[in-house]
Amino acid sequence: MTNIRFLLLASTAAAVLATAPGAASAQAQASSADSAQLEEIIVTSTKRAERLQDVPVSVTAVTADVLERNNVRELGDLVKLSPGLVINYGSQPGNFSINMRGIGTFSNGIAVESDVAVVIDDVPVGFQAAAFKDLIDVERVEVLRGPQSTLFGKSAIAGVLNIATAAPTREFSGKGMLLATDDGEKRIGFTVSGPIKDDLLLRLTVAKSDYDGNVKNLTTGKNVNGSAGFTATAKLIWTPTENLSLSIAPRYNHNVSTCCTSAITELTPGLFYQGEPGFPATTTLRGITIDKNNHFVRADDRIGGGNSDVFGTTARIDYDFGDGSFLKGHTLSSITSHDHWKMVDFQDIDGTDQPFLLGFPVASPSGVNSGAHIDGYFHADSWTQELRLVSPGQSRFRYVAGLWYAKNDLDRYLNRGPVLQLARYLAQSTNENYSAFANATWDLTEKLSVTGGARVNRQKISYHFDKTIFASTTPGAATTHQLFSKADQDDAVTGKIGVQYKVTPDIMTFATYSTGYKGQAYDLVSTFNAAIAAQMPVKPETAKNYEIGFKSSLLDRRVYFNATVFRADYKGFQTSVTSFLPDGTFLTFLNSVGQLRTQGLELDGVARVTSNFRLNGAFAYTDATVVDFPNGPCNNAQPATADLPLQPAGYVGKPGECYRTPTTNGRVQNLAGKRLNNVPKFKFNIGGQYDIELPGMPFKGFVGATYRWQDDVNYSLSQDPRTIQKAYGIVDLKLGINDLKDRYKVSVFANNLFDKRYAQGLGNGTSGYSNPAIPTAQGRTWFPGRDAFRYFGARLDVNF
Repeated sequence: MTNIRFLLLASTAAAVLATAPGAASAQAQASSADSAQLEEIIVTSTKRAERLQDVPVSVTAVTADVLERNNVRELGDLVKLSPGLVINYGSQPGNFSINMRGIGTFSNGIAVESDVAVVIDDVPVGFQAAAFKDLIDVERVEVLRGPQSTLFGKSAIAGVLNIATAAPTREFSGKGMLLATDDGEKRIGFTVSGPIKDDLLLRLTVAKSDYDGNVKNLTTGKNVNGSAGFTATAKLIWTPTENLSLSIAPRYNHNVSTCCTSAITELTPGLFYQGEPGFPATTTLRGITIDKNNHFVRADDRIGGGNSDVFGTTARIDYDFGDGSFLKGHTLSSITSHDHWKMVDFQDIDGTDQPFLLGFPVASPSGVNSGAHIDGYFHADSWTQELRLVSPGQSRFRYVAGLWYAKNDLDRYLNRGPVLQLARYLAQSTNENYSAFANATWDLTEKLSVTGGARVNRQKISYHFDKTIFASTTPGAATTHQLFSKADQDDAVTGKIGVQYKVTPDIMTFATYSTGYKGQAYDLVSTFNAAIAAQMPVKPETAKNYEIGFKSSLLDRRVYFNATVFRADYKGFQTSVTSFLPDGTFLTFLNSVGQLRTQGLELDGVARVTSNFRLNGAFAYTDATVVDFPNGPCNNAQPATADLPLQPAGYVGKPGECYRTPTTNGRVQNLAGKRLNNVPKFKFNIGGQYDIELPGMPFKGFVGATYRWQDDVNYSLSQDPRTIQKAYGIVDLKLGINDLKDRYKVSVFANNLFDKRYAQGLGNGTSGYSNPAIPTAQGRTWFPGRDAFRYFGARLDVNF
């Protein structure tokens, strides 16, 4: 803390405040200090290099300098920069998910693919949880919204995060970074790049991060809900001839996460853990003040999280056809990748530091000197191969065509016990994908162009599920196994058509229609049994998407302003709904929602007011609702099962009505017309930066601020009125100095300046606490965001 204060004071005396601009500022970096024009951003959203303002796709490009100014470390930090992007956090790192325009898959099972693809250097991440790691040496993040199945495949039905890392340089260079905050976050990174010889270039990056978290476990004295990572990447590019380039890019990441712990913010007085008088809340939660700001817990040492490792390599060959070929100007690329991800996860599911099973009368046998826990592992082994042909970029008829193959082998082992809610299983799943794709643009005139594309896809999936059946809950009792297995295949065709019109050379309008597809799935979780197996697989998910938009470069490229109106219908949407057992155990159940609809408006813009002053902003209006889901989950505020009359089979209640029928599993409700969970209807960010010249000094100063705001959200698909996060806004400030020769930069920052509390997740439940004498007991928990509490930091960047 002393060091941080010293840096804050020293930097305050030397310079002024710098911005953490929003997503649109990715489109707003000046080419030089003397120019008030905005820099052109080149993106690869259509699998060819094009100007961002020429691409008829709703895409935001976040460049390296914007990532740096916002201190972006991982995917969760990107939600500050793109209003249409949301992260869903589950009970452990294996079930985090990404939402785009309100659509994203949440599932605890390995055999359900994501709706939003994460693509790094043309290679999609095989299992989305593996993407939640440190982002290092990133040149650009492209956020593509809406179905992108034609070019990016079946895991891109809601969008794509297309991440490009930096390439080796032809001149020797390097950079280093140090960051520290007053709440315990530390980062260090180092990159070297340059030629080994004229035709051989190398880039090497190593980075380490450590953040303990902002929830404290009073039992151990350690903070949780943080993570620590070590990442090493390399790129080696060999160009033996003018037309041929070969590269290999190995990578490694180790991550330790202590995530997913929710603190109790409300609990009716007088309760006992699991109803045991020997474990009153005053004992199990000793030293904790239960209120809306509580960020203290008590639990055993391994409270929750996971330790993961990723080993991977990408090999790429690019060949440019020369003048003597009939494919003159074309580029043929071969991209081969292999990644192996493994994670060991753990969770203290009782959320106490007491061996409550010693006296728990429901346990059989009782007297077990233990609490309840989960442990297990995930494995994912992924291979991909792409062959791609790209036509010249300046011709009137331009196209991209290719062949694609991918295979993912995934394992999940889970063990829950020791005597309550016993569960143990090993799930194994394989999916193979074969596809061919093409996308083309034809300039009918200098102003009018048409675009069309298609992808033919075949998916083969299979699973094996080994479930342990316990003869009794006595430790060491005999066990048997239930074995299930199945294989399925599905074919699909997705496509896109559109028209593009340049009103002027600086104003472009477009309209597109596209379809999306995500393959069949299996619900491989602890509740899997013969009845569920008989219903497998869950049918594919499909989408139809309509977009109208325009992109503009105004006032001699001093202003960019873009807008998109969209509407998409999703059928067979695959998602897990959550449930809590009476002892607080968290469960998920896969559902295929009949139909969803998301529609809205997206705006982003940036202005270079002067050569020293930039303004930027982004806005998203997202109306994401359920169209058809008659058997959705009820919430805890609705009547209990015993209080509901049994309705006839096939009965569908009015929207919001909780009911039960002979064919439903317990109580259900009709969710037609209800908003999707964790989707703010309105969300925006706005920011600015002013660079200050300091005559006679070898550096200049910079000052800025950003403000982001979002509407209220409900974290429960069941529309629980007690899991609503109210609207909130966050202000970030930054200041610093930058060497005139760009050799170093020193900055200090304050995130969440006004200390505004907000949750990334809310739960309605008593966390296992009860008392027969208080049948109306209530409780609530929250999962605080990284900057839910104000913190200060300092950063040093060095270039050589």
